[in-house]
Amino acid sequence: MRRIKAGIVGCGAIGSSLAKFIEELDKKKIVLYGICDLDKRKIERLISQLKRKPKIFDLEKIIKSCDFIIEAASIEVAKELIEKDFEFRKDLFILSSGVFVKYPGLLEKIKEKKINLYIPSGAIAGVDALSAVKYSRIKKIVLVTSKSALSLKDAPFFKNKKISLYRKKILFEGKLEKAIKYFPQNINVSSTIFLASLFKDIKVIIKLDPKLKYNVHQLQIISDKAKINILIENIPSKINPKTSYLAILSSQALLEKIISTVKIGS
Repeated sequence: MRRIKAGIVGCGAIGSSLAKFIEELDKKKIVLYGICDLDKRKIERLISQLKRKPKIFDLEKIIKSCDFIIEAASIEVAKELIEKDFEFRKDLFILSSGVFVKYPGLLEKIKEKKINLYIPSGAIAGVDALSAVKYSRIKKIVLVTSKSALSLKDAPFFKNKKISLYRKKILFEGKLEKAIKYFPQNINVSSTIFLASLFKDIKVIIKLDPKLKYNVHQLQIISDKAKINILIENIPSKINPKTSYLAILSSQALLEKIISTVKIGS
């Protein structure tokens, strides 16, 4: 196996954590070759924390220079990255999985171009079960996400709306596509659930709980072969409360799985 030259797009909470994690992995298998972010302060902060200094690239240059691109930025950045990669066909590791719900044609084109695509489980558990039950007849999938005002307050849902952030309430109840539109940085887990299960009629409920210290996801899956109920209480990242720390850990786990000769779990 040749050594992977990894590039990271997005130097926020997840991108920075993955950069540090790559430094701990086997240098013969993977190395952090480059990073990319529009915010120069984030780049400078990350580089100051790394032992080995990666190169700084713009988006197109990082695709050309690296052979494994990790996106940890946003849905719109993920879209631009994927579209630029159609020419170069580099392996992609996408955290903003909502991009495939907002722009559904991208996934089919990735398959056409035979690009290797990796999507971590993120802040949700049971993705292996979701991938399995898609081969049964799924009757219902419901995701209930509860977060604090600190985690939700910057979502587009609140634009031009006068909503108190100090009272417990249901903010949203509806389809996956609308959830992604209104809460693009809070509800990527719903997209991952869809991509794993291929069940189109996922019901998403988003709750505001000002006193909540965790990012909570309750997932119910009912098929003709299994009934699954999962509760995850995630500790928010100190750097970015929109991000659950489990999302960082699951990305680390997938990275290690990619370069390992031992693969555990379906």
